[in-house]
Amino acid sequence: MIPERASLEFYDEKYIEDVIFNVRRNGRKSGYLVNLEGTLKYAWSDNISFHIYLYEFLHNEYRPTFVELHFEKFCQLIKDKLIGKALNNAGLTKCPLTPKRYVLSNMSMPFDNFHYIWPFEKARGDGIFIFNKTVIAKGSLYMRFLKN
Repeated sequence: MIPERASLEFYDEKYIEDVIFNVRRNGRKSGYLVNLEGTLKYAWSDNISFHIYLYEFLHNEYRPTFVELHFEKFCQLIKDKLIGKALNNAGLTKCPLTPKRYVLSNMSMPFDNFHYIWPFEKARGDGIFIFNKTVIAKGSLYMRFLKN
């Protein structure tokens, strides 16, 4: 999976502030990496849920796919073998998160042990953070999948 660009649709400043979400390269020959930083105003634990919806780029538009990931508890996300591993590699290893500034830089998805082929090449992943049935942040990551 190669991230191409990131966009942050919105975030609720009642819960988080100063959020930065982008995709960068450290050098001309390096890979693309995802950076996420922000300041939490409340502790995050099992009161936060995270949902990912993938959309396939087909015929010049993004169409919904069958791929959805739902983490009803935030601590469950940190223990995940794919997304949680990327967060762990960036330094996010403990749950709950205390209210402070977090900088998760140079994140990449650990697809080394992922032995499946994606049925599409370009996609958009929409990520939504929810606190007590209130959407507190929403962003998108545009990506490409390499064929093996």
